[in-house]
Amino acid sequence: MTHKLSISSVLALSSVLFACGAEEEAASQEDDATSARTQYVDIGQFVKDADYEAWSAARRGLEQGFDNICGDTFCGGDWSNLYSLGFTCSVSSKVGKVRECLWTFAGSQEQVDGQTGAISSSIGFFECRMKPTGNASALVNAFGADPLHAQLPGLQGEVYDQLYDCFENAIGAQPLPEYTEGTYADVLDVVQGDVYEQFFTATHNAHQAFDDVCGDTFCEGEYTNLQSLRLRCSQNDQGALGECLWTIAGSDTRIDSRGWLKSTGAPFSCKIPVSGTAADLAAALSPEDNGTPLFERKLPGSNESLNDALGRCL
Repeated sequence: MTHKLSISSVLALSSVLFACGAEEEAASQEDDATSARTQYVDIGQFVKDADYEAWSAARRGLEQGFDNICGDTFCGGDWSNLYSLGFTCSVSSKVGKVRECLWTFAGSQEQVDGQTGAISSSIGFFECRMKPTGNASALVNAFGADPLHAQLPGLQGEVYDQLYDCFENAIGAQPLPEYTEGTYADVLDVVQGDVYEQFFTATHNAHQAFDDVCGDTFCEGEYTNLQSLRLRCSQNDQGALGECLWTIAGSDTRIDSRGWLKSTGAPFSCKIPVSGTAADLAAALSPEDNGTPLFERKLPGSNESLNDALGRCL
């Protein structure tokens, strides 16, 4: 049997639905109004003493945990060198109620022009947003000994589970040019044997050394969280280096009047002046101590050091 609603029933139902929608909209507007009146700060500025130490440990633990699992998970796609640019949360300034958290990442892609040896780059940024509940102290202490796999109040699943959809769309990434064939290729695609091992070790060593020196040099400027992404070089079929390019990323995260975190990515593609061979560069950047700090050593075929080149770029 088919039941028909009377006009009066339809009007009554419409009134109920309209009232529900109006209540939801009013609640949303009230929340926005309350947020506009509330002052928000970075959680690192709010927590004190033991909670501050726990917060610092949680941030380090998140980055270490991500680095440990990225190669087998998120770094297996188009962006193979994802690095954390920092995790932070916004909280109300008086009672420390958590508003939201943001974890920012960056990665790079590079392509060698086979005809000229020039290297093009694309740097992409990724934002992972989370909305845990509760206050700052409870959130900080919920991270525990394994922050990446912690269950934060108000979230479904672990912190790790919140990352799955974060790397689908790269913010700010530009398409790379079409591949051109020629006599140049990426060094690590063509060298073999001892030279491969030496060059890989040297560039990895430079990557690690960047973290060691950045806090006292490049990271004292506008972007305090600069992260080395990759150092790549091209080489022609005669074994001569073409160009070396170092991709680096940073970000600036601020809190708006309603407590939402807004992040702006800063991409850097720094040309490193070199000539000679891959073996020459590997020797110059060797991790073995030769009495001169790595960033101050003269690059092969140049009067400049890595410190000179990056200082000009960053």
